[in-house]
Amino acid sequence: MTTRPFFFGILVFAALVSCDFVEALPIRFLPLNDAIAARSIGIEDENGLTQLRDLNAKKRSKAYTCTIGDTPLALLALDRQRPNGKPSGVDVIIPAGMKSPLVLMIQDDEHATGLSTFVTEDDVAAFAWGTLRFVNTTDMMLMIRCDKETKPLAAAVSTIDIALEGDSRNIGVQIFAEEKPDLILFSAIWEYDPNIRKVVVITAVDGSESEELALEIIPQDQRTGN
Repeated sequence: MTTRPFFFGILVFAALVSCDFVEALPIRFLPLNDAIAARSIGIEDENGLTQLRDLNAKKRSKAYTCTIGDTPLALLALDRQRPNGKPSGVDVIIPAGMKSPLVLMIQDDEHATGLSTFVTEDDVAAFAWGTLRFVNTTDMMLMIRCDKETKPLAAAVSTIDIALEGDSRNIGVQIFAEEKPDLILFSAIWEYDPNIRKVVVITAVDGSESEELALEIIPQDQRTGN
């Protein structure tokens, strides 16, 4: 009789350690162009399918609570059917330790969904106010010159952060290919505000014979949350 509680405790402990890790996370979504934002897309987790009804290429979606467990997260293209009649899907890989994942939804004409995904940490501790986060979706190795700092940015899909300091001011921004430092692909003067962080998406211009780049900037202001 004295061994029964001890034996029961062992069984409970074994059951706990044998269970797969399950975690609920708030996840936001950001389509990288208006065409993706206009599509019918859902997120599927262990609890089923939820349609994403607030996609906007200019700002993050609301936070959708998704369960990370045995079933991989998947974006489902509800407007594209597979031969078995089910929507086409693409996995969403959430790196371990992320607190506030932001899923970038990228155009990928080679995939059945027409999409690929890239997940980045959107928690303020990792992406502070006043920071510029550059996202390279091109196949070029780039260099980002911003204010007094220059950083390399690997080919698609990759990101770098440039965290500026000081008061609001105008800053110079230039982008050039790593192997062609004298050929400036993008140049502009931006306003820096320590209260605003920006996701800067770099894409190649379709149909352009030169290495022309297009930039889409998604700002977020800590004073308003938008």
